Amino acid sequence: MSKWLNNYLSDEMLMRAYARGDQNAFTQLYERHKLSLYHFLLRQTNRQSVCEELAHDAWLAVIRQSANYQSTAKFKTWLFRIAHNRLVDYWRRQKHRSKLVVVEELEELAIAQDKVDESLRLQELGGHLEHLSAEQLSTLLLKVEGFSYAEISKITQTKKETVKSRLRYATKTLKLSMEAVL
Repeated sequence: MSKWLNNYLSDEMLMRAYARGDQNAFTQLYERHKLSLYHFLLRQTNRQSVCEELAHDAWLAVIRQSANYQSTAKFKTWLFRIAHNRLVDYWRRQKHRSKLVVVEELEELAIAQDKVDESLRLQELGGHLEHLSAEQLSTLLLKVEGFSYAEISKITQTKKETVKSRLRYATKTLKLSMEAVL
């Protein structure tokens, strides 16, 4: 297929085209999703080298599994499930979590825009996010990425009710943590 045509195809159609041998289709998928996948992983690992390795592993898995791809879910959901599984394996090997980069990135943006008060609030939020379990944090970040409960359920391979429960407990934990400071 032509590169021009690939710009207008859905992710699922591109994945099927790639499975049939269209390298341009993979390039288009990669360009569409590389940044969101990278930022999702970076927020949870806090280390660029680890993030790059996990993202690389996820894309390699997409390549290896392309022939078996079934469009039962959105491509992005499938990709993030692969990445999430790589992330879980990383956490198991590390046996701990690192501080989130998302707060640091937002903090740098606030400082760059001379919003010192906002930067201080973000530092405070970062401390409260550390109170969440790895599962709650991952679920919360997937929700922030814009995934629905059903999509998060597929990515984390848990029930939809579990996703809702994790989000509810994450919210409650954050609220209690922040109230304790006040």
